[in-house]
Amino acid sequence: MKVLIADEDRDFLSSFRKLCELDNNEAVTVFDGTQAVGAVTKQKFDIVIINRELPRISSRDIIGMLNERNIPVIEISGKRPDSDILLDSVLANAYLKLPFFPYELFDLASEVLKKTGSGEKIIYEDIEINASDFMLCGKQRVTNGEIDIIKTLIAKEKPCEKYAEPYINALNNKFEKLQKKLRIRYLMNEGYRLVSDYE
Repeated sequence: MKVLIADEDRDFLSSFRKLCELDNNEAVTVFDGTQAVGAVTKQKFDIVIINRELPRISSRDIIGMLNERNIPVIEISGKRPDSDILLDSVLANAYLKLPFFPYELFDLASEVLKKTGSGEKIIYEDIEINASDFMLCGKQRVTNGEIDIIKTLIAKEKPCEKYAEPYINALNNKFEKLQKKLRIRYLMNEGYRLVSDYE
């Protein structure tokens, strides 16, 4: 795996690069948005990890460029993503809140790459999610978290309510925008369930 990580914390970058090398991965590190754009323009990466607070060029602008090039991207930040971020047309494939253990970032990167290479399609009632390009019904971008929640609910399992709410709100908004009947509702004594909007 060849990964680009963009963060202004040089100690973090140095540690991450060493950990990548120990795991037989190649890491390129940059300190600001201008360097990130230059690296992506000149080299091919399997995945990009970017800090939301990156200086010089915003992470949103860089993520937009990565979306156009179909390069998977994970955004790291001191805050969990809220519904506003998840409803933006420019969307990372996954989000990870600082601080985290290195294995969490490696596991998430592997999970995202596995999805992008899987060709998996998740079809349930009137929705379809293509995991390989993180698209809902071919029109709305979704995140790794949203895909995992849909799969959990289809399996009639309970998502972790502590972290699921912004993803569920974003999914319901996207279903409505696409005029789909499916919704995620909280049912007494059952928790979150996939239901028809008319139920």
